[in-house]
Amino acid sequence: MQSKTSKGWEKIFFPIVFVYFFIFRFLVIPSGDDFFWGGAQGKYLMEHGFYGPQKIYGGSSNGRWIGNLSEIFTVHHLIFAMLAYAIFWTLLLWCIWKLTGKSKLALILSGLFIFTFQDGYISTVLAWNAGFINYIPPLALMLLFLTFIKDLYDGDKLYNPLLLAVFTFFMSLVGGLFVEHLTLYQIFIGVVVILMGRYVYQTKFEWFEGSYLLGAIISAAIMFSHPAYHEKSTYRNTNFDIHGIINNYFYITHYWFNTLNLIVNVALLIAIIIIATNKLKQSSKIKFGINTVSTLFIVYYFVINFWLSKHNYDQFFMYRGLSSKITLIDGVMTIVYWLFLIFCTIYLFNPKKNYVLYFSLFTYFALISPFIIIISPINSREFFTAYVFLYIAAILYILKATNYFARPTVKNLRLVMAIIMMVCAVNVGYKMTANYHANLVRVQDERFLSGQAQLPNHVPYRKYVLSNDALLQQSSSYWQEFLKESWLQRLF
Repeated sequence: MQSKTSKGWEKIFFPIVFVYFFIFRFLVIPSGDDFFWGGAQGKYLMEHGFYGPQKIYGGSSNGRWIGNLSEIFTVHHLIFAMLAYAIFWTLLLWCIWKLTGKSKLALILSGLFIFTFQDGYISTVLAWNAGFINYIPPLALMLLFLTFIKDLYDGDKLYNPLLLAVFTFFMSLVGGLFVEHLTLYQIFIGVVVILMGRYVYQTKFEWFEGSYLLGAIISAAIMFSHPAYHEKSTYRNTNFDIHGIINNYFYITHYWFNTLNLIVNVALLIAIIIIATNKLKQSSKIKFGINTVSTLFIVYYFVINFWLSKHNYDQFFMYRGLSSKITLIDGVMTIVYWLFLIFCTIYLFNPKKNYVLYFSLFTYFALISPFIIIISPINSREFFTAYVFLYIAAILYILKATNYFARPTVKNLRLVMAIIMMVCAVNVGYKMTANYHANLVRVQDERFLSGQAQLPNHVPYRKYVLSNDALLQQSSSYWQEFLKESWLQRLF
């Protein structure tokens, strides 16, 4: 049932999504690195090949050529920032929809994506220009390549081979100059799709596969030839000490890449119960075990997230002073949950027919792994790329589960999900608008503009600004210039 396409609804849906994100970007409050790259420091780095003294520039001295240039340009030209924001968020959601089968329900679930974010992803990716620039364009381009691969494996007609090869070359070349772990993962994807095509799906070699891999290798060579990666840095630190890795995992990172993904985790577990109940034999002990464990996990994730809601996080979305016992228990539960999810995927899904699901779950784990050994910098946004693939896997689980329901039930589910999506869109839009107007008022404070004091108050919805609206992340000189300009001058 879910293999049926959305019958043209995407032609209405995605233009609306584009307009929504176009307006959304206008309301984003600049913060932190936006001022750095838009000011004298960004100009200096741009004029010196994005290389400067480590003691002064730290991680901003890097090989993210396209990411850095895009950040500088969009900080100074709002209209182009709005266009880029709308284009790449829309492309990302379109790719999620395409990879999950192009059904009506997949369309709605793709639209719900941003409304499932934990607070850290809202603050550091959705509502921050620098976060968007570094993560969304390269990720959207990577997913776009995967949609071409899906067409190839599914036997669908490809575009003009020569034009596609040229396009994918530049796509990976550009996409590899934003953020380091995606630069390297492009190469992995390029190798894997060629091998999978030859030895698993028996497809002939396509030039666009080779050109993508070539572009990925060249972009990695360009990025990592940057001198900043070849000298000691106090900003970038890795830790191969097993004690440090374990400490990071239990006390910081596992919350971000698992526990706080409440909506997706619960949706996955409910889908597992439905699939196991309908697919496995009535008296099956495995079915009973899967359903029991899934139910226990659902209860657990609601309880642990309720408990965490009673504790405040800092501006980096880290929980301080939590019970060591609870932290250790939750860390172990994450490992058990992962093992359970892997088991259910292998037991309930045929790998050859469900290669997108298997690849998405593998990528989820693969994109998490580098940050387990990184001790600096450490932030929730590093795990966002992994979350995208977890979300794709969740949609595929949900679509599989809905195949066991009658058409009217699925239709009602789509209606409910569509209503939820519209309510969420209005809710988030209202909060962004309220923040925008509150910020316009507070930045006119004379003491702040003269540099004698920080901003007098926070915006009403703090998680929709970088670092939970940390007041020290705002620049008085930026807002002085901003207030002198007309609306049209700000836009262009």
